Amino acid sequence: MLANLAKSWTFVIAVAILPPLLAALMALQRGRPLALSRLTSQSGGEDALSRMRDTLAKDRSLLADYEREQAQLRAEVIARRKLFQDGRIAKEQVEETEQAFIAALNRVHAMRNSVVETDIAITEAVLGQKVERLPVLPVNGYSETKDLARFNGGFKWSLSEAPRLEKYFSQTFGRRLPITALGQSETHNRLHFDHRDSMDVALHPDSVEGKAFIEHLRKARIPFIAFRGPVAGASTGPHIHVGKPSSRLAP
Repeated sequence: MLANLAKSWTFVIAVAILPPLLAALMALQRGRPLALSRLTSQSGGEDALSRMRDTLAKDRSLLADYEREQAQLRAEVIARRKLFQDGRIAKEQVEETEQAFIAALNRVHAMRNSVVETDIAITEAVLGQKVERLPVLPVNGYSETKDLARFNGGFKWSLSEAPRLEKYFSQTFGRRLPITALGQSETHNRLHFDHRDSMDVALHPDSVEGKAFIEHLRKARIPFIAFRGPVAGASTGPHIHVGKPSSRLAP
């Protein structure tokens, strides 16, 4: 009798654990990330978000320092050029200051890009939680709230299509498409987001350019999420996420 009981319990346990094991094996065989948002602890996501907000605050402070340094070097370049014209200093002294100014300018641009990218990523992390709770849209379905707009376009989007969108925007508005993230970045890694086949564009969805870009995406049936933001801890968060919603990876 005990032997039969042991066998029955073994059977029950096997039935309980077999489906999850099969699902895991199927996910691995298909090359899909097994750990999506539902497998990531809420506390881990909040910790990553908190760290990113701290990093953003430090980067903003550093950007202010870089901008002050750039302004000082710009004034120094102007002053030294005047001194050189008056024959009071050598040309090398002017060139030395000009090189320092160019280096400072590059630091400012790099830090500005980093701040905007982190700002947008924080917005996606916060509002992305709302997206996960919304009903799944049908193919070519559209939905809009005060915080965001979603379009589940049927076109098979990939980053190889990005140049086509850049060409449209530059021909329409005479400037480059303000892309802040093309595929996976270190910022997305820190937030545990799978952004490998997505693109972020720093256009406010309600601006003239943003509305035209969204209309172009809808006509091309390209999926997108337009975040109106901003959210707590982010100031430049409004943007347009091109591609399917980013899933969350395990830390």
